[in-house]
Amino acid sequence: MPPNITVKITDTWLSQKPSQISFLIAAITTLAVVIASIIYWENIAGASSWMPASAQSVYGEKNWWQAWTAVFAHSDGKHLLSNSFLFFILGSFLTAYFGFFMFPILAFLFGGIINFIVLSTMPVDIRLLGASGVVFWLGGVWLALYFLIDQKRSYYQRALRTLGVSLVLFFPAEAFDPGISYSSHFIGFALGIIVGVGYYYIHRKKFEAAIVRQYVVEDDSDPILQNTENF
Repeated sequence: MPPNITVKITDTWLSQKPSQISFLIAAITTLAVVIASIIYWENIAGASSWMPASAQSVYGEKNWWQAWTAVFAHSDGKHLLSNSFLFFILGSFLTAYFGFFMFPILAFLFGGIINFIVLSTMPVDIRLLGASGVVFWLGGVWLALYFLIDQKRSYYQRALRTLGVSLVLFFPAEAFDPGISYSSHFIGFALGIIVGVGYYYIHRKKFEAAIVRQYVVEDDSDPILQNTENF
């Protein structure tokens, strides 16, 4: 009787130890957002007039750069704190496993793109500010890449984990707040998923090369570990 061969994945790209420098990069980037918010609150160099974005200023007055400056400004300390925690955590994860280009460079690039899209749906005189669109983008990228890379677990297990984290972190149960741009959250999260999936397939060979598989050959008695190879 031929033996049964069981294949078990023991390591993936996410199994590697993250670089310590990633936490420093995330901390510096988060600190930059905090400092920029303080500049906005104190109206240093007239920041309260040029940092927020509105459809009138971006589309009407052609101040397109305000789609990016708005990312760095927050309405108050509570707004800043609610964004900073996940901004730092998700930023450090993405830098650690996917590099400096993913965070903060690509993250802030898409922060402005998200604001461009959101402003096109808003009344011309409503001001938009805050990094929540970026935070949701980071969450979408991370969850998409986790689902596709962590092949040690089944699709069902990964789907449950991804859905659970999404519901807990990105869809809070508090009452509707008209001061929150929920469209920024949705668009940021959706674009993050798209970017995460695209990034995975662009770098698919690299991620698959990091997979370590164990081949276990079983006979009628005890299983014997045959070999371990990298693929």
